[in-house]
Amino acid sequence: MSLKVYKASAGSGKTFQLSLEYIALALESPSPNAFSKILAVTFTNKATAEMKDRILIQLYNLAKGSKDEVFSQMLQKRLNLTQYEVELRAANTLNAIVHN
Repeated sequence: MSLKVYKASAGSGKTFQLSLEYIALALESPSPNAFSKILAVTFTNKATAEMKDRILIQLYNLAKGSKDEVFSQMLQKRLNLTQYEVELRAANTLNAIVHN
């Protein structure tokens, strides 16, 4: 088990970093249900909603051939996967999240 804590001020890119971290953890396994073993904690309902929205939007964009090339390339490099593999895993994970 690993614990990562991010501390940063408003506007510093926390949501981007947390979304990247969550999605990387969810996609590193070929299993589309890996997301169910990840716990992400924030301190306000607003922050929780923002992070949830960003994760779902990023997964959707990745599955459809990302609009955010930087995000996609960071995942490809971090996970050592091709763009196609990232797209496939993102689509499968998004489907599992939506239906669970």
